[in-house]
Amino acid sequence: MNTKYKTAIGFGLAHGFNDFIAGYLLAYLSIHSTNLQVVTLAFLGYSIIAFGGQLPAGVLLDKTKHLKTFSIIAIAGLLLAVGASYFNILVAIFFSSIASTFIHVCGGAACYLSDKNNAALSGIFTSPGVFGVISGGILGAMSYPIFYFYFLLIPLCILIIWIVQMKIPHYKTLDTTTDSTSSATIDVHDFFMLTLLAAIAFRSLLWNLLHIMCFNDKKWLLGLGISAALGKLLGGYITYKIPWKKYVFFSMIGTVLLLNINIKNLWLFCIAVALLQSAVPITLLLMQNYLKNQPATATGLSLGIAIVLAGIPTYIESFRQIQHNKFLFILICILFLLPNWWMVKKSKWNQADKY
Repeated sequence: MNTKYKTAIGFGLAHGFNDFIAGYLLAYLSIHSTNLQVVTLAFLGYSIIAFGGQLPAGVLLDKTKHLKTFSIIAIAGLLLAVGASYFNILVAIFFSSIASTFIHVCGGAACYLSDKNNAALSGIFTSPGVFGVISGGILGAMSYPIFYFYFLLIPLCILIIWIVQMKIPHYKTLDTTTDSTSSATIDVHDFFMLTLLAAIAFRSLLWNLLHIMCFNDKKWLLGLGISAALGKLLGGYITYKIPWKKYVFFSMIGTVLLLNINIKNLWLFCIAVALLQSAVPITLLLMQNYLKNQPATATGLSLGIAIVLAGIPTYIESFRQIQHNKFLFILICILFLLPNWWMVKKSKWNQADKY
């Protein structure tokens, strides 16, 4: 197998285990704790560290360029999270959030450094995450003894050995030459970055709303997780093989149409979710392309800050009721379409570009 695909699979497994552990711990706490305030603070704290922490972690990684070191630290954090769950769930959640921060930025940077034009690598890396957190959450909320959770130490030990032995790409593959650029060009560049960030955030906002809609139904939750994973995997491959702009435009329109035709049909819902999430790999690669010498920082923006921004409304009760209001749901769909359409229209990057 090609080294770059081994790298993507290795970090994809780490991503899947990471999100499974986080989902399990948070669900287990919410079921077994009688203190609602502690549960709320745990969820909020995890989100701030695991997602909001990705930007400073990405900046640190890009500055030090110690990709393998931070990757090993991230897996070690998962081992500590599983071990600490025996003594204190809150401490375990803290270790899990730190591990999540670095697994995301390390995995995103490693895939980009392996092949700067290959969205399929980003698809392999990102696809296990959603399924991991949903399956972990379902199991954590069930009455299985937490003893079984400790068996995760075995695959995590194997994974950390794999990461140690893995030939991880180096930052030296980046072109660090800088061109003299006019301030006007920089302004256009920055505006596109903001548009791309908005496109990712509104996609995540729509995703959060869909997640809320099926939160209490295990069948729909599993459908959501499997569809999202397959969507990212296939979306990464498709946008690597064909012009990505045409596909992203098709997937955006398809998502909105299917959700508004019959959102209560599980099959249509799952196809819409797959189309929605299929753009994740290419938008991650786009962000990394526009910050080509800072791939971890770009990952932190795409998989961290944009997710935090989209997550803020979910703490507002009125947002949770949008699912029952057809007009407001259509409005969210329009807000999703606009920045994504503008991103597709204004991007000047394609897979054939040379770095």
